[in-house]
Amino acid sequence: MKISNLKIIHILYAGLGGTFDVCNILGKLDKKNKSLTSFVQVGPKRFTKHVSDSRQKTYFVKTFRFLSFFYFFPILRILLREKPSLIFLHNFSIIPVIIYKLFSNNSIKFVYVDHVPNSLRGFKTYLICKIFKPIIDHIIVLNKDSYKYFLKNIKLSSKKISIIPNAINKEFIKKNNKIKNIKNSLVIGMAARMNDSKRHNLIIDAIHHPILKNTNVKVFFAGSGENINFLKNRVKNNKIFKFNGLLNSKKLKQWYMSIDIYIQATNGEGHSTSILQAMGMNLPVMASNVSGIKKFLLPKKNIGIIFENNPKSLAIKIRNYNKLKKNKILRLVKSQKEYILSNYSEQIFLDAYSRVIKLIF
Repeated sequence: MKISNLKIIHILYAGLGGTFDVCNILGKLDKKNKSLTSFVQVGPKRFTKHVSDSRQKTYFVKTFRFLSFFYFFPILRILLREKPSLIFLHNFSIIPVIIYKLFSNNSIKFVYVDHVPNSLRGFKTYLICKIFKPIIDHIIVLNKDSYKYFLKNIKLSSKKISIIPNAINKEFIKKNNKIKNIKNSLVIGMAARMNDSKRHNLIIDAIHHPILKNTNVKVFFAGSGENINFLKNRVKNNKIFKFNGLLNSKKLKQWYMSIDIYIQATNGEGHSTSILQAMGMNLPVMASNVSGIKKFLLPKKNIGIIFENNPKSLAIKIRNYNKLKKNKILRLVKSQKEYILSNYSEQIFLDAYSRVIKLIF
């Protein structure tokens, strides 16, 4: 089959994170390979208004908490209607893909894209990939730790695995390296799903730490999730914290422009799109010293700042940053941007996906 005749579908989880970038960047493969790409976004009802503004055809499959098992029916209907030749699965919705592949006499190619942080990997990844190993044509991982996991635990051939980190979307890259004028208050922000893998609580505790007692700090949280009400109740009537909710690409870019530092407090990452976006927007980045971060950020090379996952460590980093002179902040911003443009550009990302497509066909 010629790549130019391919019909491709990406099945992914909808929400703040890499979804918009997956749609907007991978959609450009159409021009490169003369293929036709569609997207199936799966997520809770609250994400309905926030589907990608990509020009590619996009379906939205609503899920409800504790009933997500049943969403494989609408996904299967979409697959049977679209009849793709290649499916990229970015979440755990594997059942409709397997059924569709079997209905198609196994002629359909299926690529599993693993976004699970290695430090948070449960039994689900192992079970899915071990059982359906003969049916999966290729696996894409986001970092070397995950690559080693699939080699060792799933016993997968290195020829069937590719490392493709996330990329920085061009619209989140500022042309210059200018930073915001220093103000009396320091605004920090985090853009992430509000679930148990993210440490919004840690940021709240750090801001309340005695080390930052005399520091004027504001915190903006972008995103939503199952922990949002708990977090709002924790800081109820506290004007320091602002919850900005789910944001589309345009509003997210404006949100980055409203903060001074980006913080990714997390238990683990695959490869954070939010960090790439923040670096592209000339924001100094601080992140947890965990899997998916510690080999991504390089503080010794002036690329990002790393803290331990406790309130005191983060509070110290914020205090020390607040004492930095402007020229040192500029060097940090410049180093970060050069790093992502050299290693995580759209073109590098698209070329890597193109190589996988050519390889499996």
